[in-house]
Amino acid sequence: MDRVLLFVVIASLFALGFALLRRWQLRRAAQSAPYDALLSALRPGVPTVVYFASPHCAPCRTQQKPILHALQAELGEGVQIVEVNALDDPAAANRWGVFSVPTTFILDREGKPREVNHGVARLAQLKRQLQKVAALQPPSKSSPRQGGRFGTP
Repeated sequence: MDRVLLFVVIASLFALGFALLRRWQLRRAAQSAPYDALLSALRPGVPTVVYFASPHCAPCRTQQKPILHALQAELGEGVQIVEVNALDDPAAANRWGVFSVPTTFILDREGKPREVNHGVARLAQLKRQLQKVAALQPPSKSSPRQGGRFGTP
């Protein structure tokens, strides 16, 4: 019984630590995102995936990149994807609090980071997160898109 209790305590502490890390990382990214040159070419009013990878990361190449291509193919203009090579731009990885690749951030229509995924994020998970952030706020008046999957009704 003591071992079970010890396991539950350790697992709870791990989960709490992970939740705190995610919160810290999103707060850090939110502070730099409005001024980050990585996001300067984004279309306003469209949710975004910021994807940190490296050329030597096998899961980045063989899993995450094909998932992101499938996401772009399915959602088209309803999503923007920004890929960042964390080795070529370590300052960006530092600004966003990226410790490992692949790491993906989901930004709402205003460009504010709302979700972060460590490791490979599955297609269904990314679509669910994008739908969630798209539902948080109406599209901005300057949005070039009307209607569509994440557009106005």
